[in-house]
Amino acid sequence: MCDACGVARRWHEDPPLELPRAPAWHELSAAWLGGMWGILTAAGALALAIPPLREAIGIDVTWIALEVVLAGAATWSSWQEAWFQKHFNQAQVTAPTSARTGQPFEVQLKLVPYERIDGLDLTVELVDRYYVDVERRGRKQVETRQRLVDRVVLERGARLGGRREHGYHATFDAPFPSTVHEHLGAQLIASVLGPIGFLVPGLGHYARNLREHGGFYVRATVRSGIFGRRFEQRVIVVHVGSSIAFG
Repeated sequence: MCDACGVARRWHEDPPLELPRAPAWHELSAAWLGGMWGILTAAGALALAIPPLREAIGIDVTWIALEVVLAGAATWSSWQEAWFQKHFNQAQVTAPTSARTGQPFEVQLKLVPYERIDGLDLTVELVDRYYVDVERRGRKQVETRQRLVDRVVLERGARLGGRREHGYHATFDAPFPSTVHEHLGAQLIASVLGPIGFLVPGLGHYARNLREHGGFYVRATVRSGIFGRRFEQRVIVVHVGSSIAFG
């Protein structure tokens, strides 16, 4: 079969999906946010580099340095999101809402790129997020931690055809829920910080993470070079024996 015939046959057997065109960079809200935060990062860095300018502003160097760090992180996060919106029409992780200890469960990852993408790395992980009580300077505090239960590499340097649906599957064995996934102290702290979130977005984000931290999560990572994105979904693991445990 000649190359032309092979291409024609593939086009007939696997026709491209009818998708809108890939959005231009200027059509992406995340790109505009990345530009705005980038300007703030550059302005802060300029103030740090030029002492007379910093003195004219009248803000302590510590606060300017903090602004540069936070704005830089926001710039990077926004451009990560913009890259994904530019290249993918759809991305979805599907996992069961619950699983029984010792039983396998399947995770599905679906990707629909606008155009062909080369060098894509795809991984799926099962992560256990939990709470621990620690003592610092004589005071007991709650901390959030996580451990990797299992990891499956789906692709390394893959090439995905544009305007086509690509599906991947991974299987995990549901573990025993031996860690603390609910913590009264964490819920109280989140309840106190939550109402302040509209004034200080960072505190609101921290409160949501603190409240929703505990549990087993399926985490899929889609990465191409320095750009990537993670998708997460919680799976409630139930153990039924002499006692019932879940997490």
